[in-house]
Amino acid sequence: MIGQATALVLGGTGSVGTHVVAALRGGGYRVISVSRGPSKAGIDHVSLELATEDPRPLLELLRRFSPTLVVNAAGSYWGMDEPQMYRSLVTLTETTLVALAALPDLRARYVHLGSIMEYGPLPTSGQVDESAPTEPRSPYGRMKLAATTAVRASKELGAVDGIVLRVTNSLGPGVHHGTLIGKVGTALAAGRARIELSTLGGYRDFIDVRDLGDAVHAAARPPTVPDVVNIGYGQAVSVRQLVHRLAEISAVPVDIVETATASGALGASGASAPWLEVATDTAERTLGWRATRNVEQALHDYWLTFR
Repeated sequence: MIGQATALVLGGTGSVGTHVVAALRGGGYRVISVSRGPSKAGIDHVSLELATEDPRPLLELLRRFSPTLVVNAAGSYWGMDEPQMYRSLVTLTETTLVALAALPDLRARYVHLGSIMEYGPLPTSGQVDESAPTEPRSPYGRMKLAATTAVRASKELGAVDGIVLRVTNSLGPGVHHGTLIGKVGTALAAGRARIELSTLGGYRDFIDVRDLGDAVHAAARPPTVPDVVNIGYGQAVSVRQLVHRLAEISAVPVDIVETATASGALGASGASAPWLEVATDTAERTLGWRATRNVEQALHDYWLTFR
């Protein structure tokens, strides 16, 4: 297509990145996925190690494809120790920013996927907006905040045209198997008669991964964007009810047991705070975006991936 804009999606084969790729392709972009993993069918893909301090391989890709949009959906932390997590979350981001700053004529929008875990401690009720203190307690939250800080510093220097999307918990098709819902869904699909979980007393704001893909597309459009925007559904739901609803949808006979002490119980993936609900006013006002898929739809469509 003549004049078709190109997007480079770092981590484009991951559980979130695949939905970002789909949303951007649906929005008319030519999308190049970049990751260590194998390519997906029908997707232009470049295999590249991104968690490195050497910006030259990425610089070569930027020169080759001249994207108008670069999305950082890369950076895993499942099963990693802290040095590995740092390389995956912080080093990768810093290297990407160095590569972008080296090509000032590229004029690409940089969309960085941050995390709601960058805030903390969270209130026991009400909504968290972008003015909330960033005092994360977990290593993951601290490293995601370090990456966000690097993006904001580069933007302040005029080196990148960047925006950080601080994202809540994800649901929907292809959600990572390391999340609580991913663990429960995998156990249900395996036909387990009993699933032991750590205590599910919290309330969380969940977003369908397809809505997250749409948020990335929305963040690419405005001529100017804020530094940080919260991305979530804007409504907290009971984690316990969420898990039991997935079991009902699956129709798998199962006994779900909550325990704070049993060895081998499935954890709630960092959901230690009792309440999390984000304000989405900034996203609606500055990006023209809001979530359109509810938790019920996300759970149904997630379970269909096992059929």
